[in-house]
Amino acid sequence: MSLPLYYKENYFSNDTLLHPEVSSVHFGVAGDPVPYVVRNDNLITGLLLMCFVLTLFVYSHFRHYLARQYRALLMPPRADAIPRETPGELRIKMLLTLQTCLLFSIVAYFMMKEYLPGTFVIDSDYLFIILFLAMLIVYALLKSVLYTIVNNVFFDGKRNGQLLRSLLLVAASQGVLLLPVVLLLVYFELSLQNVFYFFVFVVFLGKILAFYKSFNIFFRQNGGFLQIILYFCALEITPLAVLMGTWAIVVDLLKVNF
Repeated sequence: MSLPLYYKENYFSNDTLLHPEVSSVHFGVAGDPVPYVVRNDNLITGLLLMCFVLTLFVYSHFRHYLARQYRALLMPPRADAIPRETPGELRIKMLLTLQTCLLFSIVAYFMMKEYLPGTFVIDSDYLFIILFLAMLIVYALLKSVLYTIVNNVFFDGKRNGQLLRSLLLVAASQGVLLLPVVLLLVYFELSLQNVFYFFVFVVFLGKILAFYKSFNIFFRQNGGFLQIILYFCALEITPLAVLMGTWAIVVDLLKVNF
């Protein structure tokens, strides 16, 4: 099939650079990739939604149980007895504690991106959050083991179990307090500095409650104020300092230093 001459000729027909026999398809130039934003991540959104649903479920079904637990936590030593717990109630406290670890790991990820920018060996943001979450879970388990060993040496098992249940309640409550702030950080770009101050306040409040409960259970009748200071520093402050130092070392090892 032959085409008319006016289809074959154009303004560039006599140009030596024109090669109509060569055809190529161009789809444009590749642009810059869209930067990763946590609020657009479906997995993180799903996890935070699960935390929100878990908090609402606990409030709607276990608020009376938690109210009894908080009253027992703050009671004077004469009535210092935590109500008996069912396995289901204990699992709820453990789930809330896991939620606390997850929220802390998300904030630790934000702090790493904000204050320690650079290139890392790990490219996946998920792996960073999973790594921080694993560190916090190991920290919580090791601290429980440390409490058990020390308290079983110097005190009876009943009071040791009483303290561990109280500490588990404190850790579970921290997750409930931190959830609204993390949601504001992820979806409404709340200042990371303000979030950090709130997290420090929540951790400080948890340490105060742990100190108060340890003193009431083990040292109030003995009057050993120096002993409770040493006990508290050895079992609360030192593990926390080790955790923060480990986090800094791990981040530094994963960072590519040119």
